[in-house]
Amino acid sequence: EAMRAREYPGSDIVIERVLDPGVNYNRYYVSYLSDGLKIYALMTVPNGEKPFTGWPVVIFNHGYIPPNVYRTTERYIAYVDQIARSGYIVFRSDYRGHDRSEGRAGGVYTGPNYTIDVLNAVASVKQYPDADPNRIGMWGHSMGGYITLRSMVVSNDIKVGVIWAGVVA
Repeated sequence: EAMRAREYPGSDIVIERVLDPGVNYNRYYVSYLSDGLKIYALMTVPNGEKPFTGWPVVIFNHGYIPPNVYRTTERYIAYVDQIARSGYIVFRSDYRGHDRSEGRAGGVYTGPNYTIDVLNAVASVKQYPDADPNRIGMWGHSMGGYITLRSMVVSNDIKVGVIWAGVVA
């Protein structure tokens, strides 16, 4: 109830750095705001003619990686690549306290902060001009599966979810 009662305004997505492109998509190191904190993410955007309503989006929620070891451009590369090559914007948020993202990392099971960051990512992507705000899905692994489930319970903006080995018992 408390999570549904609050707002997740997101922000404009800022392209911090252009990365090497994929086969048929561009890759960016981006940032957005969540609870006043600057959160970084990896974002892919397909090449080619954008569909009339915009590209469909997959918010990609990574599993637990120690925050001091996590790097935005590492891990889950093959999964992000496969989804991106299939014509989706992929947005993989760091979560607060991971890599260069501001804030204090915390346990996902003891507080809502990572879910808040992901819901602000959804709001930010909805504002992105190349995205279709009505076709946003979520994919989560392990801890990211937990975040996916919690996010889908809170927001009707997420139309479909995939939970891979989620910690959701």
